[in-house]
Amino acid sequence: MQNFPASAYAYQKAYNLDPSNHHAKEEIEHSGALAVVQAPLSEQNQVVRTIWLDVADFLIYAQHNTSMSGIQRVIANLVLYLRDFTAAGWRVVPVAPEYDQDRILSVKTNDMIDLINVYDSVDCNHETILKSVQKAYDGRTRVWPAAGDVLCMAGAFWILPNYDGVMRLKQKGIMFCPFIHDLLQIREPEYVQRAATDKFQIQMSDASELSDFILTNSEYVASDVRTYIKETKLTERPVNAVVLPTELKMTTSDVHIDDEKIKFVVNHDYVLCVSTIEIRKNHKLLISVWEKLREEMGDKAPFLVLIGKWGWQIDEFHQYIEEKGYIDDWLFIFNGIPDVEMEYLYKHCMFTVYPSFAEGFGLPIGESLVYGKPCIASDTTSMPEVGGKFVRYIDPFDAEGAYPIIRKPIVDRQDLKQWEDEIKKDFRPKRWSDFCSEFYNAIAKEADSIKSDVTSAFVYLPPEYLIEGGDHDILIRAAEEKPIVTFRSARIVNWHPNENWGCWSSSRRSEIAFRTDLSEGEKAEVFLRFHRTPYNAANPFVVIDGGDGIQNAPLTEHPTFYRVIARVQKGGVIHLKLLARGYFPAAHGREIFIAWSGLAYCRYDDPGALTATLNALLPIAKEK
Repeated sequence: MQNFPASAYAYQKAYNLDPSNHHAKEEIEHSGALAVVQAPLSEQNQVVRTIWLDVADFLIYAQHNTSMSGIQRVIANLVLYLRDFTAAGWRVVPVAPEYDQDRILSVKTNDMIDLINVYDSVDCNHETILKSVQKAYDGRTRVWPAAGDVLCMAGAFWILPNYDGVMRLKQKGIMFCPFIHDLLQIREPEYVQRAATDKFQIQMSDASELSDFILTNSEYVASDVRTYIKETKLTERPVNAVVLPTELKMTTSDVHIDDEKIKFVVNHDYVLCVSTIEIRKNHKLLISVWEKLREEMGDKAPFLVLIGKWGWQIDEFHQYIEEKGYIDDWLFIFNGIPDVEMEYLYKHCMFTVYPSFAEGFGLPIGESLVYGKPCIASDTTSMPEVGGKFVRYIDPFDAEGAYPIIRKPIVDRQDLKQWEDEIKKDFRPKRWSDFCSEFYNAIAKEADSIKSDVTSAFVYLPPEYLIEGGDHDILIRAAEEKPIVTFRSARIVNWHPNENWGCWSSSRRSEIAFRTDLSEGEKAEVFLRFHRTPYNAANPFVVIDGGDGIQNAPLTEHPTFYRVIARVQKGGVIHLKLLARGYFPAAHGREIFIAWSGLAYCRYDDPGALTATLNALLPIAKEK
């Protein structure tokens, strides 16, 4: 079933009249629209718009993991909520797109729910997960998003090879909303692999340029993203926080645990830390504190229990605790255990610790409070927002100062009991249902507020500024802490994916378009840096139509700026149509024509603006 209101409403109306009409129900659900079936439309509400929830990274993650990360838990609950979703005129459809093929494929909601339920079962294992993942893939159906719909990425938006598929959806009038969990790869690069930081820089640049609005998981991250958009992209976007919940899906109290190590641990006092074991999470501080505790208390010191996968830049730490003989003596580490076993360890611990240097949210802090367990956490980034008054805080850079704070509830059990009683009495977890409702309603509200017209899909680019588009251009500007404004989203017709230096047109005819602050009918001077691949032939040229007459520019193998005149169109859009004329040999099995690596523009017949633009293109050499 294609996504246009008439067919959606026809099937929905049939289902409303006769809920036993299984054919109508299957047609709706086969498009992934369980939400529509669960919340029938009224006769007056015939227009259906869709939030296309990208779950592709969840399916990829599930192929390699037997427990959910915090990000995947968010997606899981957004899917589970579809059984209760209601929003006038809206539906939500999970999709696992093939962006490189321009194919949007819906995933049956029930297939996703079945997969999620596997993770929440006691018998969760890799083989069962893979079967559920394959079932979800096999049940996919192609769908066609329509203008006014919203594509939402709530997971790892940075795993896409490129954003060209999203860009093409934008050109059809589909809005784009990423859900950003943190900017730690940019703000705290010392805690992340260089390759991961570089990839995140590039993908964050593309995602933010293409976004119509952005959601974040905390007020801290929302503020950080607003700063990034303003200072790095030189523009603004609506950015709203939908704060993550702290509610957990709890199992029954009589869960049977087979793991002998877990059964041994829970028969002793222990303090718990749940997080990936990597440099950013600061486990080194905990080891330092526990070494001191054992110097003071010997075997009366509680065990330290770590739950989490081994992460990045942790080899030195791993080697240290092994050579010291700490593991399975007083330090116990559990990797990739099922959620039910993690919950069991939460319920039986004395309290939890979370000394991370930086977080976008800090979900384990909230988890600890939900289980009624006190938590000692870092006083940085978003963590105080999560823990509030119920958590005690430490400076993650000061192990000496952290020691008495962690020691107190160990030696003063009355203090620990009072703290625990306060949490059980006064802490009220935010529910997943509240989060999901806020999430979808925030999308619908923002989408409803955006005036969608023919110009809204075009990226805004500032005047009098050198604008480049290569991957390396982004990384160089990031390293220099300069604004990162690119022309990548202005490649509207017939361009290959971006490369390190810029991009190639994929056809003789290609187009460039972007929004400006100029008025319709004004003229602009546009500077385009073009070249071609080296070969022995008469120089080809490019015909440029900017709406103010045809202009020709010769193409050589040397990148050269060409100055052309364009007429500003409706909505302040500058639209350039290019025609490559002459001989253009294929390279590496693909057709390539114009190489584009730079752009600038300014108002026509404005000497000051022209001077500023030329200064941007030709920076003055600095004296020693």
